[in-house]
Order: sequence, then C-alpha cells, then structure tokens
Amino acid sequence: MSQGEDTAGDYEKWDFNEEVELEKRKRRKMPKGALSFLTSSPERAVALLYVLLAFTFLLFTILTIVNLRRVSAAWEALEQARQRSESSHTTAWHNLSDVQSALDKQLSGQLKAIRSRLQNVSQEVENVRWKVTQCNAEELSGRLRVLEQRDALEPVLRQLAEVKEEQSRASALLDAALEETRNLSEILCTRCPAGWQQFAKNCYFFSTDTKPWRAAMDSCTEFNAHLVIVDSEQENKFLANRIMENRVFWLGLSDAHKEDDWQWVDGLPLPLYFRFWNNGEPNNVGHQGEDCATILPNGRWNDATCSNTEPWICERGCCPRRASKTGLNQQKP
Repeated sequence: MSQGEDTAGDYEKWDFNEEVELEKRKRRKMPKGALSFLTSSPERAVALLYVLLAFTFLLFTILTIVNLRRVSAAWEALEQARQRSESSHTTAWHNLSDVQSALDKQLSGQLKAIRSRLQNVSQEVENVRWKVTQCNAEELSGRLRVLEQRDALEPVLRQLAEVKEEQSRASALLDAALEETRNLSEILCTRCPAGWQQFAKNCYFFSTDTKPWRAAMDSCTEFNAHLVIVDSEQENKFLANRIMENRVFWLGLSDAHKEDDWQWVDGLPLPLYFRFWNNGEPNNVGHQGEDCATILPNGRWNDATCSNTEPWICERGCCPRRASKTGLNQQKP
C-alpha cells in the first residue's frame, strides 16, 4: 500500500469519528420527554395547545355557570327574606292597630261609666249646696224675724255676723268639693280628638301636608297645640314607630337664636344627656345653615334648613281642659 492510500484512509477515519462525536452532542442537547415530542413534531404541539385551550375554556364556562347559579340562589334567598321581613312588619303593624282599637273601645266604656258617676256626684254636690243655701236663708230670715222683736242692736249684729261666717264656711267647702271633682275629671280624661294619636296623657297629630318650620309651628298653634317636645326615650320611640314611610317630620327644636344652643319651643334647653342625633349631626351645612330639627323614621334626629318644606308633628294634652307642656289651655281642633 502506498503512502497516499494511507493518508486517504486516515482522513476517512477522522471524518467518521467527527460525525459520531457531533451526533453524541446533538443527543445530549436534545430535550427529553414531552419537550422532545413537541420539538420533534411542531404540528402535534400546536394541536395539543388547541386542546388545552379548549379544555381551559370549557372548565372556565362550567365554573362560571356554577357561580352564577350560586349567586342566583343567594339572591332568591335574600329576596325571600326581605319579603318575609316586610310581611312580618305589616302583620305586626296590623296587630298593633287591632290591639289599640280594642283598648280604645275598652277605655271608652270605662270612661263613660266614670263620667256618669262624676255627673251624679256633681249633681249631688249641687243639690247639697242648694239645700245648704236654702237652709241658711231660712235660718237667717227666722233669726232676723226674732231679732226684729228685740231692741238691742248689738246682739242682732253679732248673730248676723255668725250667720254670714257659717254661710262662708259652707260655700268654701262646697267650692273645694267642686274643684276636687273637676280635678278628678281631668285626671281621668284620656280621650284624643279624631285624627290624633294618643301616647300616655298627650295627643299627637302627624300632618300629611308640608310646610316650613315656622309655618308648621303656627299650624299647631291654631289647634291650641305646639310642635312636639320629646321628654323621654319611650316618647321618641312612639314617634318613630308612627313614621311608616321614608319621610322626616319637624320637631319643636331649634337653635335659630344662637348656634349650637338647641331649645324646645317652650323655651327649655335640650339636655346634653338626652339627645338622639344621627351620626355626624348636627352639622349646620349649607349657605343658609341648618337651625331646625327633624326626626327620621329610625328615631334619630337631624338638623335641617328651617325654610325646607316638611311634614310636622303637633302635641297637646288629651283632655280639652288640660294644659300642654307649654302651659297653654287645650281645646278641640
């Protein structure tokens, strides 16, 4: 063999070894498993991606439907609860009205009996007074006739003075009895006029019209009443329970004379320990300020502009001859 042939054989061996080495390197760099499958077949990789996207979209759609059904069920449950609450509220209001009507009928019967007794007592007192007056007059006449036959002037004057004194004592006793009868009649008086609602021994009128605060106060004065003055937490709850709609009513409370110096219409100040202001109130916002108080359906108070037109609540004593909280004599409107 010649030297050229040996050299050609060596080149062929070197090329073969180099190809083997390159093949090994490619195998080392090639990804394994799924990546090898993807790199070896791009069409299959694209198809697999589409399948994964379709599966993801289907899963998302199923989850969305399930969540929508849950939300719908929760919404239906809330709506049913709201309807049950409204039904309970309406039923409670009707039951309260029935109870109040029954109490009114019972009190009406009792009051008629008491008034009948009072009339009998008054008649008896008047009869006694008339009899005493007649007896005193007859006795006086008799004594005068006897004294006319006497010449002594001093005994006559003394006896006349005694008769007058006895008559004065009898009249005073009769006047005291009549006054006690009138006071008893006023204490037992628990009847409110038509259109007014009763709480304790006072009557309340809830207007359906709307007026500014000052005009509302004048309207109450026409009924010998005044804008409502809240004296207790029970009275405040009574007022709030009568406000069935989403409305506000004027109270007899204002600080128009001096800011933050809240006073009732009877001139008495609002105590610091007895206030039902809503959160953040009173805040006196606006260009005109807020100097008049209103009551909300939840029983909380709010300051408002006095020129606003709102419904109002009047208050007066339940008996026409009783005095209101402002000391005014009450009469039927």
